[in-house]
Amino acid sequence: QVPATAPGCPAPNEDVPASAGGRRAAAPAAAPAPAAAPEPAAAPAAPAPAFQPVVVHAETPEERIPLRGLRRTIAERMVKSMYTAPHVTHVDEVDVTELVALRQRAKEVAAARGIKLTYLPFIAKALIAALREFPYLNATIDDERQEIVLKRYYNIGIATDTEDGLIVPVVKHADRKSILQIAAEIQYLTEKARQRKIDLEDLRGGTFTITNIGALGGIFSTPIINHPEVAILGVHKIQEKPVVRDGQIVVRSMLPLALSFDHRIVDGAYAARFLNRVMAYLEQPDLLFMEMV
Repeated sequence: QVPATAPGCPAPNEDVPASAGGRRAAAPAAAPAPAAAPEPAAAPAAPAPAFQPVVVHAETPEERIPLRGLRRTIAERMVKSMYTAPHVTHVDEVDVTELVALRQRAKEVAAARGIKLTYLPFIAKALIAALREFPYLNATIDDERQEIVLKRYYNIGIATDTEDGLIVPVVKHADRKSILQIAAEIQYLTEKARQRKIDLEDLRGGTFTITNIGALGGIFSTPIINHPEVAILGVHKIQEKPVVRDGQIVVRSMLPLALSFDHRIVDGAYAARFLNRVMAYLEQPDLLFMEMV
């Protein structure tokens, strides 16, 4: 009889010989692991819904408007100017705090005469004073004869927004007129333009143009020259801004200006000096009457 395993001895299945043949008893075979159940097949993903554009039904999805009349004339002149004159635009900002105060004082005098006094007459006067010193900006170009025509008179065009498009009536011989006379003529011509009563003679003979978009806002623009003139000044909205004066931050009324010019006739430095001169007059408007800046 096989004795029980003593304490500290090997486990029975390791030290007990088989009863026959002296062989070690074979370890029982491990039971095979049960086969894993097959994973259920994933359901196919539902197709994404096709994009359904919103259909807007319109009786007439497009409208064609013939380009004719004044609109066609404007288009032709703009294209001719852009493709004939190499445009450059010089942009700057001028302190017009004193001009704002002067206009405010003069408004009552103008109103008593039935005149609406804007900033344009002052700007026109400043331009004329500067154009006397920089005559190549008060000029036209004769493309056929390849000649620059310097003007000894000063006819200032005022670009006017109308329902029919842009019209540029001209204040003739503005150098011979006072600020109030220029203001009255601008008022008269722009009203005629908006009432469709403007005469062709009112649109001819300009030597320099001002385009005023200040009422509409904006920081600056790149005005298109009124060909065959060689320059145009864009006037923008006057805004109060903090600026540094004598080391102190103060609030001043600042006016952005944009001068576009024909680079065939006018160099950049010449145009910059001209605009600096205009700005000097606008900064010290009292000196406009003496032209001593």
